[in-house]
Amino acid sequence: MFYGAVVWDPWLIVTQIVCLQCLYYLTLGVFMAILVGTRVSRMSLVYFFDYATLTFSTVTGWCVIASFLLSALAGAGCMLYLIERAKKCLDFSATLYIIHLFI
Repeated sequence: MFYGAVVWDPWLIVTQIVCLQCLYYLTLGVFMAILVGTRVSRMSLVYFFDYATLTFSTVTGWCVIASFLLSALAGAGCMLYLIERAKKCLDFSATLYIIHLFI
């Protein structure tokens, strides 16, 4: 079979989206624990989902921003391994951040 001829498999697509979402939050949690966890007395999900923590005025805000950027780079590596197609990477990354927006 040629590389361009791909069978449409919805279960594979859903599985890849779920796996990519889980790996994104896992890497974000690891980077948050390393960078933000050392700066605050108690970690909370506020640092994951509240936009007010993304600020340039505090060192903790810089650590949260760095965590999101490092998680995006790690997500690109995971996407390279999981998706294996350059044409689908934009779709999967947009899906990842749209799901994060709705959560």
